[in-house]
Amino acid sequence: MNFRLLILIIVAVFAVIAALLFSFWPQSPSEDEALTMVIISTSDLQSQVEPFKNSTGSYVGGFGQISAMRKAIGEDADATLLISSGDDLAGTFYDMYSGRPEMESMTAAGYDVVCPGNHEFDFGAEKYRNAIEFAGFPIVCSNMEIDDPGLGRAIVQSVILEESGVKIGVFGLMTPDLTRISSPGEGVTVDPDACGISQQMVEELRSSGADLVIAITHTGVEIDRQIAGVVPGIDLIVGGHDHEYVYETVMGQDLRETIIVQDGMRGERLGILRFTYSDKRIRNPEWSWVWLDNNTESDPVVEGIIDPYLSQYRERLALAIGKTLTPLDTRTSTVRTGEAAAGNLITDAWQDWFPESQIVFINGGGIRGDTVYPPGNITYLTLYGMLPYRDEIVAIPMKGRDIRQALECSASALGPEIEGIDTGGFLQVSGLHYSIDMNETPYSAIYNGSEIVEIKETGSRVTDIAVEEPDGSYTPLDDEQIYVVLVNAWLAGGGDGYWIFAGSENKTFTTVYDIDPVAEYIRKNTPVAPDIEGRIIMCE
Repeated sequence: MNFRLLILIIVAVFAVIAALLFSFWPQSPSEDEALTMVIISTSDLQSQVEPFKNSTGSYVGGFGQISAMRKAIGEDADATLLISSGDDLAGTFYDMYSGRPEMESMTAAGYDVVCPGNHEFDFGAEKYRNAIEFAGFPIVCSNMEIDDPGLGRAIVQSVILEESGVKIGVFGLMTPDLTRISSPGEGVTVDPDACGISQQMVEELRSSGADLVIAITHTGVEIDRQIAGVVPGIDLIVGGHDHEYVYETVMGQDLRETIIVQDGMRGERLGILRFTYSDKRIRNPEWSWVWLDNNTESDPVVEGIIDPYLSQYRERLALAIGKTLTPLDTRTSTVRTGEAAAGNLITDAWQDWFPESQIVFINGGGIRGDTVYPPGNITYLTLYGMLPYRDEIVAIPMKGRDIRQALECSASALGPEIEGIDTGGFLQVSGLHYSIDMNETPYSAIYNGSEIVEIKETGSRVTDIAVEEPDGSYTPLDDEQIYVVLVNAWLAGGGDGYWIFAGSENKTFTTVYDIDPVAEYIRKNTPVAPDIEGRIIMCE
């Protein structure tokens, strides 16, 4: 054979092979090529692995429904990402099974990347480290410093995901209030400079070739807006922590818009951002929410993971312990804004268990469920929904003036501007009644994490404080008298910013946990009928 012809044949063969290999090799889209992309987001799922009844009476949510919807949406897009902005783990279910069913089912559902929230650390960093072992997706957070080597390696600052040739850089941010509103333990700290950390992450991701940059934040929308306004180069912020539904854009200093989204809580709806990707930009974004209701199919694979855990969970918790003749309203809008019948039941039960106590406080954020439990049977499942943290009860001797200050701190949680105690720190009470005048000056302070830095105003909203006597009468609070006060361990440690409890001496950790006295009180007094009694009078 002619040598020249042989060479031409060999070159042609290699050209064909190279062309075939090139066609299968992932390519970055050209500037003229447009791709259809979808970002699906959830936030604050709080271990709500199965559908639940929302405020409208409809059953919504569930990890199986999230998985099925993700698959259906992904069929019509060139690239799809499923993202969580944290608080996926919370409450009794998390505590009982250490996060394994949630993490395994989220993996099966196709989550691509997750940022942790504060509730992941409610039972300490070690429990979250154990949960992460069952996660088949990266977990990102760039502003936490963690001494635990295992947990520190498991949570990365950022990651670059590649979808249809597009390199998507993702980093995460934790709320600066972590140590004040959760219990990570020693060795976990948060850098409060969210904007500075974000700038650093954007520069690193862009220099590593990221075409798009997404920030997943569990900081609240106000911090998200600050970041979007001053940090150039962030295309999208997927936020959480506020339990709100948010879609907005913020014009940055580089005259490019950053999209901010947030998707409520507990998987009631799914947030969907559809857009065209071209010239390394998000084009023509369209945002929508999809209800995960009875019309949504559920993924049998995810259900198969969750069902055995739920079956065991219900067997252990579903036995009735008594009845209530009145509804128990544990909605956030109720327990964090005024006297609540559910709060009265809980605090009265604690005081009944410890008859030497005179005053009882529980923070509204410690009462969960975010629902109205109707009159009827009360089970352990009901109580664990209401009190998921299994927090120890602590007895503290306190002077009347310190109790007065605690009530001023509580009244500041009502806003309208939060410069003292956050909304979850509003106190439900037993053993006293008092009035709040919203026209007066609220308590305000500067905090560094859970540490008090400066008290700007002690507050003057609280008036007419009276303490209940053993015979049922009431006497004015004596600023110099010492009273025995019960709080949960969260408040006793300064949680929600209550330095007044943390600084108290001679605390007694009772080894009795919050649910047990409530269960016993209901058994002993069934049927119970808690109601609004005028313990907290709101004066406008």
